Amino acid sequence: MRDLRSNTRGFTLVELLVVIAIIGVLVALLLPAVQAAREAARRSQCSNNFKQMGLAAHMYHDTFGILPFNGVPQVGSGSTIQRGVSWFFRLLPFMEQQPAFEKAVFTGDWTLQDAPASPNVNLIQTLRVPGLWCPSSPLPKTKMLGAVEVQTPHYVGISGSYYTGGTSTTVSPGPFQDTYGRTVYSGVISISEFTVGFKDITDGTSNVMMASEQSDFQRDASGNKVDRRSSGHWGGAWSCGAGARNWTQNVTTVRYPIKGGYGSAGNGAPYEVNIPLFSAHPSGVMCVLADGSVRMVAQTVDFATLTAISDRWDGNVVGQF
Repeated sequence: MRDLRSNTRGFTLVELLVVIAIIGVLVALLLPAVQAAREAARRSQCSNNFKQMGLAAHMYHDTFGILPFNGVPQVGSGSTIQRGVSWFFRLLPFMEQQPAFEKAVFTGDWTLQDAPASPNVNLIQTLRVPGLWCPSSPLPKTKMLGAVEVQTPHYVGISGSYYTGGTSTTVSPGPFQDTYGRTVYSGVISISEFTVGFKDITDGTSNVMMASEQSDFQRDASGNKVDRRSSGHWGGAWSCGAGARNWTQNVTTVRYPIKGGYGSAGNGAPYEVNIPLFSAHPSGVMCVLADGSVRMVAQTVDFATLTAISDRWDGNVVGQF
């Protein structure tokens, strides 16, 4: 009688190992593509955050005739309440945060060094604006400052650049030098004493940065990760600083290349004024220009170009960036 049993057989061990190896190769080939696709999506969201920021700044200008700025004219007395709110807070009504804005006591403490006595403590410790966080960033979104947890953004305003070049005869406010570095208010995001409108951006609004990123860790001399942002002190995203650091929080004066200058003057602590631009994006930093457009500035950009696009009226010809 004919044997009706099947003559089929299973995989041999060698064949199974070959299949596993092929699958491993395919996964290895696909993984970078998947990671690149995810980063592209995160970069797109970061770009959208900047677009919304730029739109809010333009709406602010349409309303008040100037761009948002750090601080208010002298309020109260004592180092803990001087100068008030950051430029980020001024944008809130134009970022769908009008109710939060209306709760603010502008003559009160914004650093929260007086917390819980500060009239703004409940507002600041609960206020979270997702549009100020880069989705690629590994940095914390909040920080405990004293007894209060506050939002710490991944973005920073550009107050100007500390440089020696330029052809303009216009005198920029500053530099103001102290133990925290050198601050120059020749950029787009300034302070209450030196407010800026579009008419003051003589280099052209498409040639000057308004804001950029501080969205990754810096590395110290031993290679350890360090969270150092211009927002990393009292009040987080919503304060512009206090005492000797009046106006300097949430803005930076560009003094070093992208991801450069760790431990140098003005970049030695979270509240110093020359903390560089840096991001978790692999090729450079995202920024919004004064005209509201958004682009990536390559990490390899010439430093003279970087300082030129940080200054609103230096008269320099801007190269490729």
